[in-house]
Amino acid sequence: MMKVLIVGGNGLIGGAIAKASADAGRDVYVVGRSLPADASSKVHYIQGNWYEDAFAADAIKDGFDVIVDALVFNEEQMRRTARIVDGHCKQFIYISTDSVYEHPASDLSEDQPICGENVKWKYGIDKRKAELYLQMHGGEYSFSWTIIRPTVTFGLTRIPVGFAGKRNTFDLCARMLADKPVIRFDDPKTKHAMCHDSIFGAAVDALFMNESAFGQAYHISDDEAYTYGEVFEAIEKALGCEGKFVFLPADVLKKDYPELYEDMIYDKNPEFTLDNSAIKSLCPDVSFHVELGDVIFKTVEALKKNKREGSDISEYDLITDHLLLENPDGAGEYLSTLDEEYKGKIRSFVKMEKNNRARQRVRETLRSIKKRIV
Repeated sequence: MMKVLIVGGNGLIGGAIAKASADAGRDVYVVGRSLPADASSKVHYIQGNWYEDAFAADAIKDGFDVIVDALVFNEEQMRRTARIVDGHCKQFIYISTDSVYEHPASDLSEDQPICGENVKWKYGIDKRKAELYLQMHGGEYSFSWTIIRPTVTFGLTRIPVGFAGKRNTFDLCARMLADKPVIRFDDPKTKHAMCHDSIFGAAVDALFMNESAFGQAYHISDDEAYTYGEVFEAIEKALGCEGKFVFLPADVLKKDYPELYEDMIYDKNPEFTLDNSAIKSLCPDVSFHVELGDVIFKTVEALKKNKREGSDISEYDLITDHLLLENPDGAGEYLSTLDEEYKGKIRSFVKMEKNNRARQRVRETLRSIKKRIV
C-alpha cells in the first residue's frame, strides 16, 4: 500500500488530497496543528508544528512513498523542507499556485515561459522563487519532485468569490439573505479558471509515484471557466434570494486593505483561463468537470450548517461596511440604518488593521537585518 504524508492536510487544498488519497486506498498521514472538525477514520493525524525542525524530522522518520507539502510559501521554506524530507520519500510534491503566471492570460499551458518580471504579487513571486529552487536544485536530493499550481479552488468550506471566500465563512450568504448590500470588484463577464476540490484531490492523487510527473509542473482546473456573474447567480439560486450588489473598483482597497487589493488585481479579477491538457493526459480516469450550480448549492448548505453563532461581527462585514461608508453611492438607504456604536467598531477595526500591518513591516525589517548580520 502506498504510504503518503500531506503537510498542511487540514486546509482546503491538503484536505482534498487527503480525502481523495484515502478513498483510493492509500495509507494517508496528515500533519497539522490540530485535528480537523471532520477528521476521517481513514486518515492518520500527526498533530504539531511542521515549522519546528525536531517535530518535522520525527514526523517523517519512518519514510513515505510520497510527501505533499502545502505549507511552503517561499524559497527559504523550500530549502528547509527539501533538507528535512531528503532521504525520507521517493516523490516530493510542492503545492505552489497559478499566481506564478502573469495575469491576465487565456488558455495558458504549462509550456509557456514564465516571465518573473511580469508577476507583480508578492505571494506569486515568493512561490515562484520556491519553484525555481526546486527546479534548479532538486537533482541534489534523493527524491523526485512534482510541482502543482492550484487555481481558484473551492469546496464545502469555501465559495470562489474573492475576498468573501475565506474558509468556513457564511458571511456573504448571510448578508444576501438579510438584503444587505454586497460589494463586488469583478467584471461579471470576466472568465476565471476555477476548480472544485474533488477534481483537485483526484488529479493530485493520480500523480503519486507517476514517473511521467517527475520533474514537471502542472496546473489543475475545471474544463470550463466561469464568470463571477455565473458564480453569484448560482449563489442566489442556492439561497433563494437576489443579491443587492454594489460594484466598486479594486482601487478602493489599496489604502486600508493592500493585501486584498493585490489579491483582486493580480489574481481574482483579471481574465484568466487555463489549458488542462497536460494534467488530463496523466489522469485519464479523473473527471475534470462539475456542475457549478450543484456544487455551489452543496457549499452553501454546508456553510449554513456550520455558520458562526453569537454576536461577534465578522471581518467581512466590517470591511464591507467600511468600504460602503467610504463609497456610499448605491448604498445610502442601508448606511442610514447603521448606528454610531457600530460605526465606532468599524473605526476601531480599521485602526487595528493598520497597526497590525505596521507591526508586520517591523518584523519583516528585523528579519531582513538579522539575515544580513548572519
